[in-house]
Amino acid sequence: MTDGAGTVDSGVAERLLRAATGPGGGGPVRWSAAPLVAAERVLELCCGTGVLADELPAGHWLGVDRGVTPAARRPLLRASPCALPLRDNAVDAVAILLALPRLPDLDATFAEVRRVLRPRGTLVVVVPSAAPRSVRELRLAPLLSPVHRSGWRHRAALDQTGWLLAAADFAVLSDDRVPFALPIPDVAAAHDLVADLPRAGLWPPDLPAAVRTRVAAGLASRAGHGRMLPIPLRRLVARR
Repeated sequence: MTDGAGTVDSGVAERLLRAATGPGGGGPVRWSAAPLVAAERVLELCCGTGVLADELPAGHWLGVDRGVTPAARRPLLRASPCALPLRDNAVDAVAILLALPRLPDLDATFAEVRRVLRPRGTLVVVVPSAAPRSVRELRLAPLLSPVHRSGWRHRAALDQTGWLLAAADFAVLSDDRVPFALPIPDVAAAHDLVADLPRAGLWPPDLPAAVRTRVAAGLASRAGHGRMLPIPLRRLVARR
């Protein structure tokens, strides 16, 4: 979940992913990992702390990141997603969790994924979703719509991810969207979320300060017991 583009704290990302809940009470970590559990060799790009490793069988996960996070799961390789130190057809599945909209070179990354992924191997991509759909999201749309308009390197990777994968010669098998949410019980929590969501890569890491200030004030005015902030995610499963 780190990649050198923008300032992303994978520890904050893991904390928020663990705290978020979906309509049935499940969280985004297990949901993200579900298409990968049958794969024997899973490579997670821009893995950060490697949160997906906890949901996979022991010995089946390998992480790659530009930096080394002290709390990261092992084994971990330090490398660019554009130059993976693996042989051709080395893995059965590749996961990219929250990193795609920030990656410097999508074409080079997809080329490396195709190279190291075995024929008919699985690619799982999880990205934030910017387009509101639920009633809760529509109510907050006037406040939150500026969030995703700027600060992303690849804005198309949010809600046109399927097109990007198809253009990179992957067959998209499924495209699911879940409206996960985080609690905003009080004013302090509202301000903390506006500070943490860009650090986690769930909002643009380079979100302008003026947008942060305006959104923080709006969420603070809506905070209270039982109030939730929508964090919708999309999970795309594709085949090489």
